[in-house]
Amino acid sequence: MAARLMHDSMGRRLRRPYHWTAFVALFLALVTAMLGVRAAFALHAASVPLPYEVTVQVQGKQDFNISQERVNAELAEHPVRSSQPLTVILADRWLTGDETLRGQVPDGQIIISSKLEDLDPKNSDVDERFSGVALAENLTGSKEERTDARYDIENAFTKNVSVGHGVKAVVAAAHTASVVLDQSPTSSVMFWFSVVGLSAMLTAAFLVPALRFRSRWESRHRRLAVAQRKLARVVLDLEALEATYVATDESKRPQGFTKAWNQLQKLSLDAARNEEPLVAALFDGEQCLAKKTGEQLAGFEATTRKLTTLADSLMGAGSVHARLAGTGSTFDQLSSPINDAATELLIRLENAPGKMVAGADLAALREALGTLLDAAQGDAKQNNAVQAWASAEEELSQIAGRLIRKLRRYPHGKRPPIPEVPAEHNQLRSTLGLAPVSQQGALHQLHVANSVARSILGDTLSTDHGRKTETKRTSWQAALLEKFSAVRLGGKDEPGKLGRAKVIGLLAVLLCASLIAAGIIVYNVTKKPRATYEGSGQGMVLEIDDKNGLVDESEIRKYMEEDFEVEQHLLVAVRDAESYLELHAREGSEYRESTPRSVQQAIWRIKNEYKDRMDPVDQELPEDLTIIPLLITDEGKGIMPGLISGAVISGTASWGSTIGWEYGSIHESQYPSMEVAHAAEDFATVLKQAGYEEPDYNAALLFWILAFMFFFTVLNLIQLVAYLLGATSRINRFSRGSRALEQTRRRLEQLALGLEDSQINAVAVLGSSESGRADEAGQRLFERALMMAWREAEELSTMSLSERLGSSFGARAEHLQRLVALLDERDADVAKRARDLVLASRGAGGDAPQKVVLPGQA
Repeated sequence: MAARLMHDSMGRRLRRPYHWTAFVALFLALVTAMLGVRAAFALHAASVPLPYEVTVQVQGKQDFNISQERVNAELAEHPVRSSQPLTVILADRWLTGDETLRGQVPDGQIIISSKLEDLDPKNSDVDERFSGVALAENLTGSKEERTDARYDIENAFTKNVSVGHGVKAVVAAAHTASVVLDQSPTSSVMFWFSVVGLSAMLTAAFLVPALRFRSRWESRHRRLAVAQRKLARVVLDLEALEATYVATDESKRPQGFTKAWNQLQKLSLDAARNEEPLVAALFDGEQCLAKKTGEQLAGFEATTRKLTTLADSLMGAGSVHARLAGTGSTFDQLSSPINDAATELLIRLENAPGKMVAGADLAALREALGTLLDAAQGDAKQNNAVQAWASAEEELSQIAGRLIRKLRRYPHGKRPPIPEVPAEHNQLRSTLGLAPVSQQGALHQLHVANSVARSILGDTLSTDHGRKTETKRTSWQAALLEKFSAVRLGGKDEPGKLGRAKVIGLLAVLLCASLIAAGIIVYNVTKKPRATYEGSGQGMVLEIDDKNGLVDESEIRKYMEEDFEVEQHLLVAVRDAESYLELHAREGSEYRESTPRSVQQAIWRIKNEYKDRMDPVDQELPEDLTIIPLLITDEGKGIMPGLISGAVISGTASWGSTIGWEYGSIHESQYPSMEVAHAAEDFATVLKQAGYEEPDYNAALLFWILAFMFFFTVLNLIQLVAYLLGATSRINRFSRGSRALEQTRRRLEQLALGLEDSQINAVAVLGSSESGRADEAGQRLFERALMMAWREAEELSTMSLSERLGSSFGARAEHLQRLVALLDERDADVAKRARDLVLASRGAGGDAPQKVVLPGQA
């Protein structure tokens, strides 16, 4: 909220920028919600009967046992419903061209001509000369749709008639009309799930970059705010810094001090000038995350960090040069890392076995450390405080160098790395007129001595183990980053070219996999059942009506390669071909042919021979009974003119080829049993396809919807996993940091409660040797470091959960843990030497030493 209410130097309000994908994601979220509601209504409508009932009218005299009464009875038992008002008229007349081609039919009407053939073309002057179906123009949206619907309805009627249906053929045509003219939206769960899923995935896909944009912007804004606070602190301290600078005699100002002051003025002015353009760029939607803005922000941060370091150094150095209060604290900043390194070395060498280092050398090291810390007291009235401290540092460096030469005589392993000297330390030295830490400096020499001693003695301090773990963790993270991440230089927020190439390659692979998966699913969903040729006639109850025994059931089953999913009764009616068909030779061919009328009459003649199997009311066969007419010629060849079935095929299914009924085409086979088997196989395939409903949606559209849904789903899952892994890493870091902080606080409480004991122990060794000054100054630094550690622990404890999940919390907690471990080592060292001193004094004069309970001991 604070970012939204910020203003620039001119008083203009700065509004937080938003990525365009955020608005797209919001729009897509609304679209997803509307699609979800639409899908719910569509799926609910599928469970509710269609609003209109199809009306069927029979006009004129009809064949095939069709009458208005029988149609009404069939509709009463099996009503047909539709999404719009429909009236199906079965007329015993031909249709006009205006009716069939132009849809000039009363609204809502469908006219089916019961004439199975067109009128003789010679009668071209007669308007009504076409067979087929005529649709009202208002029932379809285009001429192409009307033509397709006409053929579907016509086939439903004629093909069902061709297998022996009458009334059911009319009802099948009405049902087909309701299906092909259905205007209600698709009720496919797969389709609506895919549509809503794609919209949801698109919403998530656009939401992710919007959230990433927001996160990256907030990160930059936080960095800018921190840098601005640092700059504001320096600007507010400029007056005090100038007073400190002026209070120092010009003759006593070292070159580094003057240089640092001039640099501070220049950098603060440059930072103030660069702040306004940087703020404007950060609140500009196009520039806020640009590479140039990131580089400017990184430069601004580096400048403010340097300003802070310069200001602290100048303030401390000025108090020394001007002989103001605070000189001691300034030298303490220089002496503290030297004291820590020297204390570590003393503890290591005192615990060393045998006489690795002479006691005189350790005493000399303590004496030199005491001289340095004594000089760090920095008496404000002392004119040569810097020279005194530098002289003590040089003496300490020489003693450390002698220890290094003695330690190198012992066999040792790989030396641990030497810590780098902080830039702030060298900056403070420069403002005091001291040279930067060199390889001959006391701090470097002490670090080298510690490294050599550690390589000989091993990890003898608790702080050593913490450093070892940190090194391993850092190298592991660096290797992982180098392997899986693009290299990012300082100030850059965008991945490198290699990272982009990897991302593009992975997206291409993901898209190909999504296309393949979508293709497989759409194929399986829209796949029309086909002949498998893997059956053996299972589910077929075969009955043969053959008085002469010309056909063998075993021969028929031998050729069967399909199975029936539901048990079907097949009756093979063997008849004489010449008695049932008009056969005549083709001109110029050895094969014979018949006429459509002859085939139609033969089929209905055979059907009427089984009136005992038909329903007495509508004259239809049972649904599970199918008659296969097999006509045997005088030469012993078999002709199969068509089927006579009680099954009804309607909707988008079909009976398949009925060329015998339509064109009189016949085939004389030398293997009658094989012809029967093939007819049964075709019938089994037709029954499989009868239960198949063609999708009422565009399959190509479903393919692309599924492809992109899979693509964005996997993409979002990858981003979710990446986020969860990052969150897990942050939670683990938070957990490790919290545990380390809790342990550190408990140890700090023990150190604070034992502070009085520590002071007593320190006093016990003061004056006992020439190193008493070092113990006194060390105690002062110990107490100051303990207070600093306590304040750091308090600040970390008051951090919010979001702050603790950040990367800095774990690093600060580990640093605090190492600091407290170092304080613990120093406190234990002082307590040990105090105990040794008291025990030795108790044994003076020949008395047997008695057990003494020192402060802090149970």
